[in-house]
Amino acid sequence: MLNRRYAGVVFAISAQRQLSEVAQLATSRLSTVSFAYNNTIFYIQSRSGGSTYPAIGQPSSAVHSLRQPPENGGNCTEEIKDGLKTAQARVGIAISKRSPSVTHFYCVKFYPYTKPGVDDVFAVVGGDHILICRPPPPGGNDNPKAEVIQFVVEKEPGEDFFTCAWTKDLKSGEPLLCVAGHNANIKIINALTGKLLRTLTGHGGEIYDLAISPLNPTILASASLDYTVRIWSLDPAHENQPCAAILEGVGHREAVLSIAFHSTGRYLLSGGADHIINLWTLPEFPDKNTGTSKPTRIHYPHFSTSEIHHNIVDCVAFHGDLIFSKVAVEECIVLWSITNFNSKNTPPSPDSAPTPHDTQRETRSAFSSSTLSTSGSSNQYTRLLQFDTPKTTESAITFTRFSLYPGDSTHNPVLSFCNATSKALFWDLGRLEAYHDLLSSGADLTQTATRPPFLNPFQHRNQSSMHGTPAQISKQRANSPTESCSSRQTGSDVLTGDKEKGKVDWDKSLKNWAGKYEMGDVLEALIAHKEEIVRGVSFTGRSLAWSNTGNWCVVAGSGGVFTLLHRWGR
Repeated sequence: MLNRRYAGVVFAISAQRQLSEVAQLATSRLSTVSFAYNNTIFYIQSRSGGSTYPAIGQPSSAVHSLRQPPENGGNCTEEIKDGLKTAQARVGIAISKRSPSVTHFYCVKFYPYTKPGVDDVFAVVGGDHILICRPPPPGGNDNPKAEVIQFVVEKEPGEDFFTCAWTKDLKSGEPLLCVAGHNANIKIINALTGKLLRTLTGHGGEIYDLAISPLNPTILASASLDYTVRIWSLDPAHENQPCAAILEGVGHREAVLSIAFHSTGRYLLSGGADHIINLWTLPEFPDKNTGTSKPTRIHYPHFSTSEIHHNIVDCVAFHGDLIFSKVAVEECIVLWSITNFNSKNTPPSPDSAPTPHDTQRETRSAFSSSTLSTSGSSNQYTRLLQFDTPKTTESAITFTRFSLYPGDSTHNPVLSFCNATSKALFWDLGRLEAYHDLLSSGADLTQTATRPPFLNPFQHRNQSSMHGTPAQISKQRANSPTESCSSRQTGSDVLTGDKEKGKVDWDKSLKNWAGKYEMGDVLEALIAHKEEIVRGVSFTGRSLAWSNTGNWCVVAGSGGVFTLLHRWGR
């Protein structure tokens, strides 16, 4: 059972698909009492013999670049600023095909400092591209448009951006975007002007992840191919010596692919190609060495394990004091905890970090003693849950990352992931608690009065209501708005409400609910509560991001595709 309580509105589970003929966008709307989704796809297409630009034009084979006058009334400018080519344009109608030489997007992030009532803004990076976008305005427009407010093409040869992180200028309040990738440098760009402000150097290899401290926007962490994590100070007072700390030593033996700050800012997770997940204890930055030529060096993490996963760890995240992590070939996301780790306690001293005197130990912890449980596994961590991510081992693609919307007073936390077959998966963590409480109370789930709205029973189709040839019936089923909501359904059964005709299959209903919400078996991966297939294009989802309010989820991935999913109260 999760050790946190969640409150809020339930996640959408029924679906209704609607194609916009005007825009020819792959669009779907998901409708329930609580939410709806609007899914819009945009592409970046390369022009032969030239640079790459956002495509603007009619839904045909013609491709228009930013060099041509926009046909939708948006503005269009280009200029060179400190080695970066920038452009601004409003994306109109997305093209319906793409070039074989498209950019691959690796990271998407929403600006985290947006004030209430201000439009959300997100950045998408990949290849030599940086896009800063604003989602379509709310209002039920059948032809949604997203605005590209900055489009930057990196001119440094060989650059391929893998990651980005938002921060802000503490004096002016202007939004800043940090980007990094193949060339081992971190570039800091003014998101309003597109101007390159500064470049951070020091890593000895590609940079795979960036993270900003949740407590201090001037503290930046970076993960690299050189086996290290670096902590940087973006404070102008430390401009001459920006590297504040280096996390190195026995932490990782191969590339570090993913990092995440704890909400306290005093702990940092790192996951690497060596199968290892580390938890590092950080000093309060800026510390005495910040801004000097001798950055703080941290040689030992306070927790280290290679037992959770047995392959390349490409994504880690905190959820309170719990930890989510995944690898490419296990087809699941794991939720686990470090025994006796409590962020409310005083952070442990550097001297208490365990040293690898026993090289055979796969787990080391400063928070508990090293003993084995009766099953022979370490008692220094606890596996809590697994979440099913099918269609990931077949391609074994590394660098596919999940995202966690943390929830608020009216929305549940939501875990999300997109696999290699254009399918976005969602788990409402609040439902897990609600389902557990129902079972604990002895509630009869077959009774409508005691069953929550998200538990919709299986119901056999009333064949007498189906008319036409077998092909017509098959087409009706394929377009069924309820059948598309679960890949675990059969061709003759659907999830539906009690009011529709047909006989309810309670055995199948209870089995389906247990597969999605039952937390009793930690080795049984939970099926996604909602699956959304991005129609009209085949791509691998590399990264997802949630807006502060949870209304927007953006998926970015291969083939120069990013998809916007919108949910709102009905």
